[in-house]
Amino acid sequence: MAELQAGQRALQQDVAELQAGQRALESTVSQIQKDVTQLQEGQRALQQDVAELQAGQRALESTVSQIQKDVTQLQEGQRALQQDVAQLQEGQRALQQDVAQLQAGQQALQQDVAKLQIGQQKLENEMADMKQSLGNVERTQEKILEELRISKNNQAHILNDLTSMKQSVDLTVTYLQRRTDVMFDKMIEHERQILNLKSHLPN
Repeated sequence: MAELQAGQRALQQDVAELQAGQRALESTVSQIQKDVTQLQEGQRALQQDVAELQAGQRALESTVSQIQKDVTQLQEGQRALQQDVAQLQEGQRALQQDVAQLQAGQQALQQDVAKLQIGQQKLENEMADMKQSLGNVERTQEKILEELRISKNNQAHILNDLTSMKQSVDLTVTYLQRRTDVMFDKMIEHERQILNLKSHLPN
């Protein structure tokens, strides 16, 4: 009887231990379920993080590609800028040459201006001489006009004299013609007389 009771107590103790183990197992299972839930949530969070990382990586790749494009454009812009700088340097050299030519042209222009000033002074002197000469010419022309007026008056007198001389010559010519006619008549008559005398002479 005592053994049965001892066995019963041992059995109850085992049952109690089993019940305690069952409660511990249930607690462990509940904890495992919680851990699994937490793991699942962590996995979802990790998947979300991975998705975000993948999106970030794609954005980073896009940014890197854009940066590479920007770097390429910057390199092209730098080459274009270098070409522009080279062109500007060539333009500056050409501008310096143009400035040198302009300076040379300005010096030549100054020389030409000096020559023009000398020529202008010479021309002014020549103009003064010409004015003086014109004054002399005007005075000479006035003298010539006066002489022409005098010559015109003299011409009238000369024409009158010539008219008188022509009339006198005409009278003289008329007189000489008459005298010549008379002389010819006398010579003819004289020749007739000579012929008559010869005809009356003996042979």
